[in-house]
Amino acid sequence: MSNLVSKSFLLLVEDSDEDFTAFLRFSQPFLKEHSVKRCRNGEETIQFLERVETAPYSDISRFPTVIILDLNLSGVDGREILIRIQENPQWQKIPTLIFSSSNDPRDINFCYQHGAKSYILKPMDISHLKKTIQMLWEYWFNIVVLPSK
Repeated sequence: MSNLVSKSFLLLVEDSDEDFTAFLRFSQPFLKEHSVKRCRNGEETIQFLERVETAPYSDISRFPTVIILDLNLSGVDGREILIRIQENPQWQKIPTLIFSSSNDPRDINFCYQHGAKSYILKPMDISHLKKTIQMLWEYWFNIVVLPSK
């Protein structure tokens, strides 16, 4: 969704069309009140966050409520995005969650050491994927209290 409305939104950094489609399908109960903005790669993500940060007040000038980041992206990967987010005082306020198929302890440790608020393994089973995505929405948009932007 490139035209953001006044709803809170989640920034999903995901290069797989199949994973993105599944994420949207299982997010449907939450999309009346929230929206999803997709970035397909690291370069697009950094450009989007820079535009948000420098834009005059408008719909695009709002930061996402939460960033969900896949680690394994072509070009600038999720690890580099995570480092860049933590280097920017405005961006580091946004809770960044890792949603990855990697269960490598080095990846998990790296992400937490570089500011990830959560590391979620992408379930391979479709019913578990649905439950995980819906729990993610429920927790980050209905349960926790997030800092003001």
